Amino acid sequence: MVGLGHADAAAWLATIQDAPVSWADVLEEARRLRLVSFLHLGLTTAPGLRARVLPSILEAVRRAACASTVRATQLERLCAATVADASAAGIPVLVLKGPALASLVYPSLAIRPMDDVDLFVGAEHQGHLAEILRGHGYRNDLRGEEDFLPASRSVSIDVHTGLLNTTRIPARGALWPVTFDELWARSQVCVLAGIPVRTLGPRDTIFHLAIHTVHHHGLGGAMWMLDLLGCLRAWPRALDGVKAEAPPVRRTLWYCLEVLTAHGQDVVPELRSTLRPRWLLPVEGWVLAARKRWDLPAEIRYALTVACLPGWRPKVAFLRQLLFPQAGVYTAGFGDGAEEDVPGWWEHWGAAVRASKETFRRSRIGRTDPVPSAQNRQQES
Repeated sequence: MVGLGHADAAAWLATIQDAPVSWADVLEEARRLRLVSFLHLGLTTAPGLRARVLPSILEAVRRAACASTVRATQLERLCAATVADASAAGIPVLVLKGPALASLVYPSLAIRPMDDVDLFVGAEHQGHLAEILRGHGYRNDLRGEEDFLPASRSVSIDVHTGLLNTTRIPARGALWPVTFDELWARSQVCVLAGIPVRTLGPRDTIFHLAIHTVHHHGLGGAMWMLDLLGCLRAWPRALDGVKAEAPPVRRTLWYCLEVLTAHGQDVVPELRSTLRPRWLLPVEGWVLAARKRWDLPAEIRYALTVACLPGWRPKVAFLRQLLFPQAGVYTAGFGDGAEEDVPGWWEHWGAAVRASKETFRRSRIGRTDPVPSAQNRQQES
């Protein structure tokens, strides 16, 4: 899936053209990984392969890709309008992730799927932007204080004052201690719905993508692989002199490059070799080896964060804040439409137990195929 839509995928497509493929399972997995638009593009550009796919599957892929395109277009317009309102009020805003990446590193906005809008502002402007969003009918007391949802709850505008979601766990900020003003000075312009907006510069975009992938998603999914490959191809010199960056950032980026290499995409071997740490904790080696075979529970990110934090004091502070949240709604919990509130620390401990059980289950099964068929999943259950 990583190579679909690129010229260098032609040889790979040719090798599987005569192989038996369960296209129903491919479509299901593409939906799970949010890559249907890429599957549609790949089938469109590979007529020999397309001829072997059932018309019903082709129609399902086309419909799903159209739905993804419609939502991406809606979110692009929403993002551009929100930034325009903020700019008119004198609030500097940086657009993060989806809309900016779709504009800068993808051939078309229609390809890159999006779930929400992520905006980054200085802490001194957060309250003002919140007032503007509430004036448009958004509220931020349902999921978290950074997440603004309309009455329909059909979309979320996430207003961040840091790139590491430090609202609940402030100690996580030690991974990349960078200020909004520093990032703004290095920012670049992209165009959304005909409106120029600013986003992170090339180097900062790659770092933010790696940090978000590792420390918020535990290297899960496949969308980040496409994003990172797109960035590395669009800005081949962006990482020159990366050895001068903070060790947590270098270590985090190395994780991502190792996983890409395991999936046949060793696009910057010299850089990967340069970034390799002198020593690894046992958990780091296990996680990277396991991730080469299957997706891991997202909670594995906490182990990687502990490994990357510089020094024992930040590590201890992170673990204390992780287990016993002390900030705002994360102490008492919040409803999010549920019948009753769940304390933040109780829910988090429950997630840790579920992650441990899932990791143990997968290690016992020893599954190597990340795309099990429906029959195999039923037998495994």
